[in-house]
This record gives sequence, structure tokens and C-alpha cells, in this order.
Amino acid sequence: MSAYFQMGHDTENLIGEHDLNEFRGIILSPLNRVPDELNTDISKFRDKGQFDIILDSQLYFPHSLREKLCAHPYFPSDLDTADISSNSWWSKINYSLSEYSQNLKVDAVASPVVHPRSWSADYYAICAETSNRLTEQLYNTGIRTLSTVMINLHQMVDEEEIYRIASILSDTNSSGFYFVISSDIEPRREFSDTNELFGVMVLIKELQNTGLDIFVSHCSSDMVLFKSAGANHCATCKFFNLRRFTKSRWDEPSKGGGLIPYWFEHGLFAFLREADLLRLVKSGYSNFIKRNFSNNFWAEEILNQFQKEPGKAWVALSWRHYLSWFGKTELSLSKDNPLPLVKEWLKIAEKNWLTLEGDDILFEEPRNNGNWIRPWRQALNDFSKNYS
Repeated sequence: MSAYFQMGHDTENLIGEHDLNEFRGIILSPLNRVPDELNTDISKFRDKGQFDIILDSQLYFPHSLREKLCAHPYFPSDLDTADISSNSWWSKINYSLSEYSQNLKVDAVASPVVHPRSWSADYYAICAETSNRLTEQLYNTGIRTLSTVMINLHQMVDEEEIYRIASILSDTNSSGFYFVISSDIEPRREFSDTNELFGVMVLIKELQNTGLDIFVSHCSSDMVLFKSAGANHCATCKFFNLRRFTKSRWDEPSKGGGLIPYWFEHGLFAFLREADLLRLVKSGYSNFIKRNFSNNFWAEEILNQFQKEPGKAWVALSWRHYLSWFGKTELSLSKDNPLPLVKEWLKIAEKNWLTLEGDDILFEEPRNNGNWIRPWRQALNDFSKNYS
């Protein structure tokens, strides 16, 4: 059980980077690379270490955001007009995807799915059937199939619906499940609805009962909840607004390419701007930072730069700091019983936020106030009472 790197734009140089050795898997992004580039990247990744490389076909991306996706041979020209209930249509995609994955020499393929107009039982039945047919196509090739589970976050409040989805998807011959959580939560905002989070955790638990591996893609710090529910592997990316699959992440006004540096602090379970980080230090709250795996090699690099070269850009360092935290935390939760550990972490984080609020320590972004911690704790408590 290990962390996976969710590839995005210009992320290849981070593979094999210092202090990121907990990442043992890579999820490819055809959206960002044409076939020749993707093939070259895979060769370079193999030279850097032993990585489990997964191809995500990414057909769930909307028309206006597909970038280089259309250049890949499995991409159907009629994606937006086809009858997605047609077995023959999916068979053509699966055949092409099977051939392509063998040419790329990947280790696994996430089955193709589209973003549905309606999140119905029929949609999930199509997803399950498509996954099973892809598994048949890849039989005896040595390439695993992961059954893609694309879910609507807001649908996760209906337990009967969750069990229905789990029942449909569990009838699989794949080697695992690949979660893609779709929401309208804006970038750089945490999931904060207790019932929705609880529902996702229940679905993870139900599918984990099949004995197959659970991969959760596009994670942020909410990874700790998914690990507590039984997820085997979680994936993240360097860009904060790419750590979650939400259409609105492309709608933000960009400043300097939209690359804003953030320090991820375990003691608050929050992403901090530079001014907020320095405010904590200058106000006598140094003990609130560098907690647990936020205290890593890249933390020292950032703080040293602040001291020696104030004002110098630290975006690249911030990516590495977050990724180091993510990989180490994911590994820690894979080794130990995650539920009590995460409960204690979040309890401490909420206490720290209450202290800051009581002392009038305010951060630059008004909604960066820790108000997601209590829903996370409630979701964990509800889950532990009912499913642990």
C-alpha cells in the first residue's frame, strides 16, 4: 500500500525527487501528453525506479478541457454524441485501449468511463460491464484492470443508493477499483459536508469488502478519511487545484499561471500562505507548525530560504513539501490502524484552530479557518460507530 503520483502539466521532473520516495505508483495523464511524449515519459520513469504505472483514459473530462486527450488512439470521435449504452461502442474503445496500453507497457489500466448526464443504476451497470470487457481484452497480457468508480459527491448522502452502486460494481473480474470523485467544490476548498464524506467512506468500505484494492484519485488532505475507510492507495498531484477532480478548477483567474505557493501544515490540516506561516512564527505559535510529516526535508529548505532569500519564489519547494507530507502520511496510515490515528490528528488540529480563533490570529483567506475539521471528525465518528 503506497501513494501514487497523479500526473499533470509539467510534473515529470518530480518523479524520483529527493524525499518523495514513498510514492511507488504513477497515474498517467493523456490529457497533458501526446502519445509519443507519454511513451518517452514512461521510459524515463522506468529508469528512475520500480513504479506501478497506471493509465487513466480520462474520457470523463468535458469537451472544452480535453487538451491533448483527442490525440490518443482510443479516443472516440463521437464521444459527445454516442449512445453510451451501446456495447459495440464500448467494445471498440476497449479494444483500442487494450492495444495502446500494451504498446505503452503500463502495469494497469483504469477502465474508461464518461461523465454521465444522469447518475443512474444503468450508468453504473454500463461502467461495470465495460470494466469486465476490458479485463477480458487484457487477459494473459500481464496488465491489470482497475474498475473506474466515478461518483457524484452530492449523491453520497443516500445510503440505499450507495449500497446499490456497490452491489452493481462489486460484480467485477478486475483487480481493483479506481475512484474518481466528481463535485462542484471550487479549487482550494476542502470537502466539508459530513454526510457526503461519510457516504464516500461507506462506498469505499463496501467495495473493500470484495478483497480488491481500492485506489482513490485526485486526493488532497482528505486522503486521511479515505485511508480510514479502507482505501489501499491514494493519489495526488503537485498543483493544489489539481488535487481534486472538479470542473471549476479550470475557471479560476490565473495569476502567474495560477501557481500560488502553499505550505501544508499537519497541525492544522490546512494549506497556509507565506504570510500566514510567518504570522504564526512571529506571533509565538511556532509550535503549531512543522507537526508530524509537515516537518520534512522540504520544510527546512523553505524556512531557510525565507531567512536567507526573503521574497524569492518558493512554488517548486511548496509542491515538494506537500508531496513529502502526503507520501509519508499515506505510508504511515497503511502501516497502522488509521482510524484512531486520524481521529487524534483531527482533534489536535481543531484544538489548534480554536486557540488561534480565541487569540484573534486570522489568515489571509477568510475561508481558511479550519471549519472543515469538525465535519471530518463527525464523518469519522459516524463511520467508526457503524463500520469499524
